[in-house]
Amino acid sequence: MTLSDIKSYLSREGSASLAEIARHFKADRSLVESMLDRWILKGLVVARTSPAHGPGCCGKCSGESHMWYEWVGEGA
Repeated sequence: MTLSDIKSYLSREGSASLAEIARHFKADRSLVESMLDRWILKGLVVARTSPAHGPGCCGKCSGESHMWYEWVGEGA
């Protein structure tokens, strides 16, 4: 998995959670998170949060807020 792989994945998916990205690449979450941080510092990825139990909530998260990552750079 490279930074370009993450770019391609997020460009294709639009947005994804850390768990989804790690599962897709069969990688450790901490590795994925550090790579996402590189894109965030460059202004090409935005980390967004939403309150728990909002519209479309499945109720399985025990009230935790949701965070997902969105590609906002070129090629999106």
